[in-house]
Amino acid sequence: MIHKGFVLLRRLSFMALFVLLMVGCGSRNADNLSADDHHFAAFYADYLARSGVTDKGRAAPWTDLTPAGLDTLFVRHKLDQKTFDARLNAYSRDPELWRKVLLEVRRNLGQERP
Repeated sequence: MIHKGFVLLRRLSFMALFVLLMVGCGSRNADNLSADDHHFAAFYADYLARSGVTDKGRAAPWTDLTPAGLDTLFVRHKLDQKTFDARLNAYSRDPELWRKVLLEVRRNLGQERP
């Protein structure tokens, strides 16, 4: 099950990088995001940062997280597989919500300190 989440995260990271590049410097507010959306955005920003992605869309050489590293991120963000899968399902049905979450991810990446 963790492997499935890992594969989905890897695919999402490529999609998110593309979307972040396409969004550019647009700075619409992350209005109408639920606490779960903000929570997911924090998790996803942490995942991307650990993978070398920055808010400017530049990335260091790709570094895969191990399953243990992914488990650590889930624990750190108090996220479980069921909640993760439910959020992904919601975003796949609502592209506008996904765009807003990605903007929040971008803001979170911009707040990361080296």
